[in-house]
Amino acid sequence: MKSTKSLEFINTRNAMLATIIMFSVLFMILIMGMLIPLFADVVLDAGWFNNRTMLPTLLLALLLGVCLLLPGVPPTRILAMVAVVIVATILSGAVSPFNNTPIDVAAPVLLFATLAIVYRIIRLPKLTLRSISPHIIHIGIVLILVGIVVSTNMRIDGSTVIQNGEFGDYKGQPYSVKVTGISNQYEGAPYDEHPGSSYVTLIDFELYKGGTLIDHDAVKFITDYKWGQSYATNYVHRSLTEEVFITTKMVEGDYANLYMRTAPWITAVWGGILLMSLGIVLLMYSVRIEKEGAKAAETIKEREKEAKKDKSEKREKRGKRERSGKSEDKREGKDDIDGRYEDLLQKELSELKAR
Repeated sequence: MKSTKSLEFINTRNAMLATIIMFSVLFMILIMGMLIPLFADVVLDAGWFNNRTMLPTLLLALLLGVCLLLPGVPPTRILAMVAVVIVATILSGAVSPFNNTPIDVAAPVLLFATLAIVYRIIRLPKLTLRSISPHIIHIGIVLILVGIVVSTNMRIDGSTVIQNGEFGDYKGQPYSVKVTGISNQYEGAPYDEHPGSSYVTLIDFELYKGGTLIDHDAVKFITDYKWGQSYATNYVHRSLTEEVFITTKMVEGDYANLYMRTAPWITAVWGGILLMSLGIVLLMYSVRIEKEGAKAAETIKEREKEAKKDKSEKREKRGKRERSGKSEDKREGKDDIDGRYEDLLQKELSELKAR
């Protein structure tokens, strides 16, 4: 009994409170990351955010699994599971099965959250739209976390200078690019001594993977004379497993400096967002259907009550009519007897007078 009471703090309320705290910590980190460059002459890259948000994100995934298990699993077992996950995380970080420390550390926690979702789905007494839609949201959350962790820590990027008509390879990436054309033109209204407000260089290219043509497109390098700045357009190729991002850094004559970034599993983020949206829509729809069903049930009950009331009123009226009919019959019978008695008396009186 003492051990059970000592674990009473492991409950849904405290788990939700811890989740809110972790969300608040993540929010504060993001706010700090956006405000620091405004007040200090520094530029924060993705690594600054990744190093500070990794632990709160993993704790959120762990809390997701705990919240899903709490309704049906005793606190002692949950505590044991959390201990196993922590030990597995330490061992995974030491052994490094993925040769990437952040992914090695995140894998056991994300697996625990996924298994908790599967457990709750299996334990559902009945698969209904209302019962399954929250778990669709949970699956979407896990997919987003998987996509963020993997794509952030396994991202490969690099740039290379490619001559027009030649191929360019990127170290560590299975993709290659062939520049098929470089053309220049002015765009916009004339500005100062220039025939246009901007000078645009169009770079046509073909994207290959393992020697196979995947796609062909173009990016632009734009020099804006009016605003005094240069910028480039982007190209993105998405597949089920990764996303390829291409842009240009500089163009000079027949040479273009093309930057490529490959982010594996980034599609899991978009898939997770879609699943979350689908789960939210289904949940709202199921709640609406339940409310309409409850209203319909109440309406039916009210109609049944009214029907019963009408029946009882009709019975009462019928009973009153029957009772009133019987009393009238009695009165009529009594009147008939009285009338006959009077006739007999009159007859006897008339006979006596005749004598």
